[in-house]
Amino acid sequence: MIINNKSIRELHFDHELWLTEMAFWRQEIDILDKYLTAVIVTLTDNKSRGEVEHFQNQFIIQRSFINSLKNDVKAQEKLISELEKDINNRLLQQKKADDEYEIRDRMLTNQKLYSELKLSFKKWLSNKL
Repeated sequence: MIINNKSIRELHFDHELWLTEMAFWRQEIDILDKYLTAVIVTLTDNKSRGEVEHFQNQFIIQRSFINSLKNDVKAQEKLISELEKDINNRLLQQKKADDEYEIRDRMLTNQKLYSELKLSFKKWLSNKL
C-alpha cells in the first residue's frame, strides 16, 4: 500500500530511523550537558554565566522537543498499524497523511536546529577550555 508516494514499509523505516536518531540526540545532549557542568566551575564572569544559562535552556528545550516528537512518531506508528488493518478507511488515511507531513517537517527542522546548537556549543566550549 502506498500513501503520499511512500509505502507503509518506507514509513515504518523512516520512523525507526527517526526514533534511533532521537535516542542518539538524547545521549549526545547528556554528554554536552556533562561538559557544560564541568566548565561552569571555571567561569566567574557574568557574561559566561549567561552563556551557560543559554545552553542549559537550549538543552532543556531540546530534551522536551525530542520527547514530544518521539511520542508523536510512536502514535503515528500506531495509526499506520490501524490503517494496515482497515485499508479502506478514508478518514484514517487522511489523518495519517496530514500527521505524517507535520511530523516529517518537525523532524527535518529539528535536525537542522540540533546540528546548529551542537556546533555553536562546541565552538563556545573550545573558547572556554
